[in-house]
Amino acid sequence: MRRPGSLAVLSLMFACRSGPPGDLPHASNCGPPSGQLAPTATAEGLAGEYRIRLVATSGPRGGAAAVGSVRLRPVEDSLRSPPPVLGIHDSLTILPLRGTAQFDARSLGATVPGDLGADDPMAPGVLVLERHSGRAREPASIVLRVGADANRRDALRFDGGFLALTVRRMDGAGFAGTWASGSGGRQVGGYFCADRIAP
Repeated sequence: MRRPGSLAVLSLMFACRSGPPGDLPHASNCGPPSGQLAPTATAEGLAGEYRIRLVATSGPRGGAAAVGSVRLRPVEDSLRSPPPVLGIHDSLTILPLRGTAQFDARSLGATVPGDLGADDPMAPGVLVLERHSGRAREPASIVLRVGADANRRDALRFDGGFLALTVRRMDGAGFAGTWASGSGGRQVGGYFCADRIAP
């Protein structure tokens, strides 16, 4: 005989079950992403506002999680190309989006290279880099570089702390991937999921 409430429990289990392989996990049940981006993937469609959850899997804070928000918007046309390095222009990389973030990176053991909430187009809190290999059928690398000091256009950084989120999966509901951070030879990392809450 089935106990009262068991149907409700079964219904909840099926409702929380993972969706099809193409679906992104929601931030509330975020897990390490697998696979890689499609060869046609671009960062252009990532503009919007997101709820983000980051989980540390390495370092002294392994197992810790932080939740917050990320806002992305298109970069001004004149700033879509990275500044030249030692006079050399990078024709394979574009900077399609910039924005701001709000989450406690230090609670994950991550290094924070500057203000995450900076809204300065010349040194934004978040800058999206889309790098192409130049080879057919190979997906682009899409990375969110976090921290205004790391994103300054008027300063050339060869070392120092970093915090970078690499996109591994994306669809209309959001994106997910892995993150890494380090400073002075020490590096930590984990995974993240970002759910879209506004276009």
